[in-house]
Amino acid sequence: MNKSILLALAVVVALGLWMSSGGDPKASEQSAKKDQQSPKSLMKVSVVDSSIESVQRFVIVQGQVEANRSVDIKVEIDGRVAELSVAEGQRIVTNTSILKLSADYRLKQLDQAKALLRQANSDLSASRKLKKRGLLAANKLIADQASVQTARAQLAITQHEVNSTKLLAPFAGVLNSRVVEIGDYLQKGSVVGTLVDDSVLKVTGQVPQQNVGDLKLNEAVEISLSNGLSEFGNLAFISRVADPVTRSYRVEVTLENPELQRLIGLTASLKLPLGIEQGHLLPNSVLGLGSDGDLEVKLLNDKNQVSTAVVKIIRTDKSGFWLSGLASQVTVISQGKDFVSENETVDPVKEASTASDREKNTDKQLAVKG
Repeated sequence: MNKSILLALAVVVALGLWMSSGGDPKASEQSAKKDQQSPKSLMKVSVVDSSIESVQRFVIVQGQVEANRSVDIKVEIDGRVAELSVAEGQRIVTNTSILKLSADYRLKQLDQAKALLRQANSDLSASRKLKKRGLLAANKLIADQASVQTARAQLAITQHEVNSTKLLAPFAGVLNSRVVEIGDYLQKGSVVGTLVDDSVLKVTGQVPQQNVGDLKLNEAVEISLSNGLSEFGNLAFISRVADPVTRSYRVEVTLENPELQRLIGLTASLKLPLGIEQGHLLPNSVLGLGSDGDLEVKLLNDKNQVSTAVVKIIRTDKSGFWLSGLASQVTVISQGKDFVSENETVDPVKEASTASDREKNTDKQLAVKG
């Protein structure tokens, strides 16, 4: 009897298990349909909305500060240094006497030249009177006229040499160096020193050939000096000919120096404007690298489907990158782009603002604090 009871219990248990495991075909079908109808969870991504804006393009080149004018002062005649009027490093104005050479025999030559001119004028006057009376040949009058011209020329030469014994500054500046002393004998063309005009400076640099076509004269240029100063200058010169070695073009930016600071010789960084372009300011996290090496971002359409767009960097910014190659209004994936694929539908979570808005908000906060 115990065996019968045990057998019956076994049959009941087996039947219960069979029924619970899908013994009812209708229940099994309903369960399958329910599984098919339940939606799959979508991948969440962070996105930013961005509107196109105008952005200034720049090219940054390295250069150095030079004097606007610098000239080696040279003597025009031979002579011995008789007087030094300016010390090395002294600031002087235009036509300041820098030194004097001994006049020596030139003063006597000047007196002689004046006397010869007086005699030539007297001879010419007498010849004209005789010519009127018909007592003088025409060629004699012509010869006397030539003598006067010769005497005048000789007087002018001698006077110039006497005047040249005093060496004058051609422009205002600093006598940055002086290489002569009293008693030195100088020959024509000998260097006395170097005069530097540091009231206006020029910063020179070399611009790559692919950017030079976008430069415009008289544009404002930001200059960052190696001593930590930052100034603005004016683009005054763009070379017409490229350097034969580097194929870059020389540019000069004028820099006012009203305080006469010691800036000549410093290295500098020139931020040269290249014109206006349309672009989006987006955070660094949006950028990715395509299989062919192009920079790209991932976008969402109005159905939250993923697409890819190739972009180019216009310039960097403290809030991210200015990018070109996008439509006027875009929604860009900022976080999670590496985990979604093309045409995939995602669940977007919008960030509070775009990089451009964050920059504006930061500026407003700083203005309020100020």
